[in-house]
Amino acid sequence: MKFRTDKDIIKFIGISLCIILAGIIIFLFIESINVFGFILILGGLIGVVTGLSVAAKPKCDLIEDERSVRVREKAGYSAFIAMLSIAAMILTLRMLKLSPALTPSRELADGLQSMWAIGLWIYIALMWYYNKKGDAE
Repeated sequence: MKFRTDKDIIKFIGISLCIILAGIIIFLFIESINVFGFILILGGLIGVVTGLSVAAKPKCDLIEDERSVRVREKAGYSAFIAMLSIAAMILTLRMLKLSPALTPSRELADGLQSMWAIGLWIYIALMWYYNKKGDAE
């Protein structure tokens, strides 16, 4: 298997290796934030694997065609509209106090994290749907 040795690939893999090294140093020497060191090590490993997989492909394979760009744009637009609709429904239920789970004591950050997760899954599902559907009209 032949790997590309562009300066971008080398720089990306080098940064990932530095992140792994920083994570190991934090994990071994700073007892109070072991979890942060573990997260850095894991992120660096994901970066190295991603860099190696991109380096194994020819450069012309990474160029997107117009259809995939259009599918991604349409999925993003639809996911935004879906998230906006869900937020409006949650706001309406909260104003009418029909749902006991949406009491004012609930943190805003919890709601935003849920919205991000819902929006990400909607985006992934719509990208898959529009990709399988064919020409997105």
